[in-house]
Amino acid sequence: MKKFLSIIICAISVVIASAATNFAQYKGVYASNTAEAVITDSVCIMYFQKDSTMQAILEVPSANVHHKTVFAPDGTVSFPTEIETLVIQRNGDMLNINGFDLEKIEDIATANPYEMKRCSSKFEVGKCLQEWRLGVMYGVIDDLPACEINTNRHMFVYMVNPSMVYIRAAAARNNNKGTLFFQNIRMMKNQNTGEYTMYIMPDNLAFTKNDLKIDNSKFQPNSCTFNPDGGIYWSLISFEPGNILLNGCGETYQVGRPQKDSGLTEWIQYQSYSSIAEFPLLK
Repeated sequence: MKKFLSIIICAISVVIASAATNFAQYKGVYASNTAEAVITDSVCIMYFQKDSTMQAILEVPSANVHHKTVFAPDGTVSFPTEIETLVIQRNGDMLNINGFDLEKIEDIATANPYEMKRCSSKFEVGKCLQEWRLGVMYGVIDDLPACEINTNRHMFVYMVNPSMVYIRAAAARNNNKGTLFFQNIRMMKNQNTGEYTMYIMPDNLAFTKNDLKIDNSKFQPNSCTFNPDGGIYWSLISFEPGNILLNGCGETYQVGRPQKDSGLTEWIQYQSYSSIAEFPLLK
């Protein structure tokens, strides 16, 4: 995670984009059993299963970023140069994106840059882990895109570089002991490890609508716990007012408190889990 964020931050200096509202009227997280999308004011990432492939599209109109990745079952990854522009339409209570009907599963509200809360006690770790991750970052290095979008309930990545293609959607839940992280869509080709994965969870819609339930007994500060159901427990190691360390399964993850000039493209408004649970979307 630390290395990925460094790539994003470097990329931000390459792409300079004005604030865009192309997607503002559709802002939110949407899902079906074969697709998922996150839409902010300026960015859309669309993940979908098509025939025997897994595909994803990253679109940032204000920065002229339009990139598509296709994972095939034979282990090949391709990047088509002829890419269909995302066509987004309302279809009753659903959103139709390029022929896929998706249901809204999370609201997103943007915010102006602000001074985020400092972590001053062990009882504030969960709130800080959730709030400090919020936001949108994207950029391009040598025509290869990198984008990360974290909302209050979900974490999204679209990253392409010469050594690794890493594209995923995940649900996340935080408390004072750490983070429960659960990938429901994963597209990974790692030249260093040889991993090749293309996966979308069965019953993806039901999974994304439901809240993750944390089992505190799975948090172990000296290890990372892989739950049989697929969840991963990143356990708290230590915290400071502006930095939290988690055991990240083979490496230490640092979650830092963003500054107003931290390079976030968009700031996403923090909403407590208790207030989110009251939303009709999650009932």
